[in-house]
Amino acid sequence: MVAKRKTISTLAASKKVLKANLKNEHREVETEGQIVAVEPESKDQTEQEVNAARMKELKTMGASDLKEHMLSNGLATGTKDIMIKALLKHEAKARALAKEQKAKIRAVVVKKKQELENLSTSELSKLCESMGIKGLRSKEERVQQLLVQWQEKDGVDKALSQIAEDERKQELEAMDVTKLQKLCSKMGVDPFVQEVMVERISKQEHDAGYFSRPALLQDEETPAADAKVDMVEALLASEAQRKKEKDLRNQNEEALLHKKKELKSLSLEDLKKRMAKRGLEATGKKEDMVESLFLQVVQEHAASVRKEEVKSKNQQELKELLTRYGLQTGSKEQMIKTLLAHEAKVRENLNAFETKTAEVAKHKEGELDKKTNAVLKEMCVSKGLPVGGGKEERIERLVGELQKDGELDKVVSKDLREKRKQELMAMPKPNVVQLCEQSGVNPVVKDIMVERIMMKEAEGESAIAIDDEKPAAKKQRKK
Repeated sequence: MVAKRKTISTLAASKKVLKANLKNEHREVETEGQIVAVEPESKDQTEQEVNAARMKELKTMGASDLKEHMLSNGLATGTKDIMIKALLKHEAKARALAKEQKAKIRAVVVKKKQELENLSTSELSKLCESMGIKGLRSKEERVQQLLVQWQEKDGVDKALSQIAEDERKQELEAMDVTKLQKLCSKMGVDPFVQEVMVERISKQEHDAGYFSRPALLQDEETPAADAKVDMVEALLASEAQRKKEKDLRNQNEEALLHKKKELKSLSLEDLKKRMAKRGLEATGKKEDMVESLFLQVVQEHAASVRKEEVKSKNQQELKELLTRYGLQTGSKEQMIKTLLAHEAKVRENLNAFETKTAEVAKHKEGELDKKTNAVLKEMCVSKGLPVGGGKEERIERLVGELQKDGELDKVVSKDLREKRKQELMAMPKPNVVQLCEQSGVNPVVKDIMVERIMMKEAEGESAIAIDDEKPAAKKQRKK
């Protein structure tokens, strides 16, 4: 290891310090702040000589002294030959590590020296002044003195520490996510970040259309692939179907009109009873109660008609329809039940979405009402809308255009997504992790795991091996 150099009073006076390794492995000369390496002898030859001399020395030691030496190095004891072999291997490894450390120190010092030499004379002068170094003239003197001060302020140790940190980071970054998670678990490091998981879940749900305006899929008539349909026959069949649907629609409208007349003819007391039976609040005027009850009847009638339509489909048609919705298929009865429940939920969500859209439209009307007529007129012109009429009409046109362009839907969707994020953030972290696993979302970030592992290790936690543990070697039986 390179020793710290003492500060010299006169840099012009050169000094020579010869450091000879006891094993004659390597020699260095330190002169005027510069380290000059002397060509070492052959590495293999040196190791052979060291091992031969050390083996000879160990063989002359007594068994008890050798055992004590083994135990002091943390090695297992055994027969003399086995202990000598183990100790030689241990010492060779220690020498190799020492050489490696020595090479790192040399590289660090050389690098720092080159950094200083690459600076201009003025830059070196300013650096010397900032460190209180004065009276130097040549560039070489400044470099030497700065290098000495850098070493005295633990510059070598700090540089080696940074190198070790960078090497450990590269080692961790080379691991796959599974190994890193396993290492986090063993070290007690939390590899999950709630905000990251919530953002990834939210993005997946957004891409899947969870926050968009709910919509029911239209049933599609799929003609047989092999059937050759004549154009005239197809038109006649289409006309017959259209007429059939029109007649059915007229029948439904007549039935609903008849039902509305029936509701209007009821007394106030009977209306309240029917509304209470359906769970409706019986408040307001009679006309309001009739409208509320009639709306419920219309919805029930539509659900009944849809139920009959679904029941009339064969099993294959139902299966195709559920597949388009992404729902699980099964028996015909199960598929009918699943489909109707899903469509009822979609209608419920659609009503809620439209209610929120109406609230946004009302809020937008309030914002536009604060603007002057001239500004509203310019806004209408920019959107290609008629500019006639009063202020209320212009506001109505602008809000209608926003609704037509889907701008109001975007506001509602954004609000729904933010509320979903808040809901996920309020959930316990293990539940969010489980949700990630169920939805196929990656719950971890590799860089964050690496950073947290290194922080834990910096606090004093030693690295834990993540490879499969091997069974311990059996101890040799003593004779």
